[in-house]
Amino acid sequence: MSHKRVMNMKIVKMPLAHDQHIDKRLRATQNKLFVTLKTYFSTNQPFSTIRVGTLCKDAKITRQTFYRHYGSIGEIITVSCVRMINQFLQKIDQASNSSHISAQLIVDALLNHQTLLEMMFWSNEEDAVIQLMTGDILRAYSFEDIHKTHKPFIAELMARSIISFAQVLIKYPNTNKTDLISIYKRMVPSSAVLVTEDKK
Repeated sequence: MSHKRVMNMKIVKMPLAHDQHIDKRLRATQNKLFVTLKTYFSTNQPFSTIRVGTLCKDAKITRQTFYRHYGSIGEIITVSCVRMINQFLQKIDQASNSSHISAQLIVDALLNHQTLLEMMFWSNEEDAVIQLMTGDILRAYSFEDIHKTHKPFIAELMARSIISFAQVLIKYPNTNKTDLISIYKRMVPSSAVLVTEDKK
């Protein structure tokens, strides 16, 4: 008869949100570029047709400023996603027992940033965002009883599951929030119990 072993992930009791003392000029540059990209997105312009020169002209910044801070246009959206993730981590930090409300917090974050998420898929930046999320998940959870080499695998699985959930949420925008939380709890790897193994 096989016995089932549950592998728990306890949240690490440390501040999770990143320190956001960002230069005001850099923040202003990011905002201008993101708003301009959002305009392109809203007019259904293919992301691949956007050029740095046109973007900088429309955002009223110099190409030199752009290349000082970004390696590609897609990084503008990734930076905005980092802000979204950090806002979520701040809420986790403020919650007295985040393990019981994480599904609600995640669904809230996804619902509150649907346009940003749509832009992430539009620009094909989801893999970059997944890697950032993976790092934050590794910081947030101790992954008790899980072999060290498996932790990055599991953290990335969780990150990819959240992004996949977001993609379907966008596809079905009229789904009730309460239903979304319930579906999330059933379909996305839990922060309380991740996997159940058979131990012979």
